[in-house]
Amino acid sequence: MLQLPRSAALVARLEVVERAGSTNADLVRAAGDDPEAWPAPAVLVTDHQTAGRGRQGRTWSAGAGDSLAISVLLDPGVPRERLGWLSLAAGAAMTRALRGLGVEASAKWPNDVLIGGRKVCGVLAEALPDGRRVVVGAGLNHAGRAADLPVPTATSLAVEGGPTDPDLLLAAYLTELLALSADLAAAGGDPDRGLREIVRRVSGTIGRRVRVSLPDGSALEGEAVDVDSEGRIVVDTTSIHGRTAVPAGDVEHLRYT
Repeated sequence: MLQLPRSAALVARLEVVERAGSTNADLVRAAGDDPEAWPAPAVLVTDHQTAGRGRQGRTWSAGAGDSLAISVLLDPGVPRERLGWLSLAAGAAMTRALRGLGVEASAKWPNDVLIGGRKVCGVLAEALPDGRRVVVGAGLNHAGRAADLPVPTATSLAVEGGPTDPDLLLAAYLTELLALSADLAAAGGDPDRGLREIVRRVSGTIGRRVRVSLPDGSALEGEAVDVDSEGRIVVDTTSIHGRTAVPAGDVEHLRYT
């Protein structure tokens, strides 16, 4: 069982479980059923998640002990239309945490964290039915060996020579995430009062040539030039359409030719 004393001191409740299907699903259900037992900020964490979920219903696969599944319940007190910024905040928080521990990480829009172009962490945020609280889940591949990685585009902190101590990693991430959430709340939910610039700074997507696969099956290609006030990636297609703000899609970083 994980021992996480530094992390526990940062939140109102930290629950460590030996195994979970999806920590996000479990925390959404628990916080909805008994809000008083789960005061925000609260955390549910395991190093053995068997049914992890990503964006668009994708699964997140890792062996027992290879990754940390971290779900954080937040009650930031911001307008409902701004809650989506917490997903971007979580990606920025993990990137900043890893950088603070000496790892050259960057955020890939909208919610992945990369090391050397390979994914080490994914983020999934889910609003509770009350429209006020949010569960932000992060899957951090900290201890997986190269031979155990699910796809060639994945990596782990162990493979990259980074820190693998779960308590150190979780405490660093929570420190950053809670600070960014508090800053967003203090700004009344306005990302242009700080958070948007932080997201830009840690982005490994802005300034890159990208191909964005859109939900309708189409795609666009160009240079990612910004993240706008709605959290959308802005792509300059250098065509008649000029710049396009994309609210949702899968981004592929391309090489310049």
